Amino acid sequence: MPVITISKEFASGGLEIAKRLAQKLNYDYLDKEIVEQVASQARVSHQEVMDFEEEGHINVRAYLSRIIDLDIFKKNNKHDEQEIETTYDERDKIPYSFDTQGWIDSDIYRDMICKVISELGQRPNVMIVGRGGQCILREQAGVINIRIIASMTDRIARLQIEKPNLSEAQAQKQIEAMDKKSREYIRFYFKEDWNDARLYDVTINTSRLSDDRAVKWLAGLCA
Repeated sequence: MPVITISKEFASGGLEIAKRLAQKLNYDYLDKEIVEQVASQARVSHQEVMDFEEEGHINVRAYLSRIIDLDIFKKNNKHDEQEIETTYDERDKIPYSFDTQGWIDSDIYRDMICKVISELGQRPNVMIVGRGGQCILREQAGVINIRIIASMTDRIARLQIEKPNLSEAQAQKQIEAMDKKSREYIRFYFKEDWNDARLYDVTINTSRLSDDRAVKWLAGLCA
């Protein structure tokens, strides 16, 4: 059974389809678990990874981490018997040879995401949701990269079912904001275009195919 990566437009039905497909195939559905592993390996809190993941690729902190060595800002333990000197080059090594001491920057985050997803991609029966899995595992044999999309009209309708108090204009604004985050994440960390069809083996348009048929068809493809 292949490793599956899922990329989805916001409010396209992709989340529901991915969960149902994982259940149907008896796959491990890996989303927040990836965050847990990144936090553990980078030795920072789960919440800090979550916070950085949301905005880390577009804020000043991420920009600075690309132009200067932010090790100088990390906390130093005055009770250490011996100070361990680290350089920028050492940060690029996996596994890391220094204690991040509650710090995460864009380089650490990207390397940890690549390391964790590459390791997960070696396991049987796993579905990796988001976080550039389609970029990290694109050259690996036995991987199916799936993208789920829909028309803006249908996405607005889906979101209004979940949040009935939203106007059409408000729903569209939220959808566009979430899509922008996804595009910028892929561009910043992987220098790829989120919408590039070459990143995906299969694209499902839920405006043309019902969720039930999408799950059934994908299950047959991946079985």
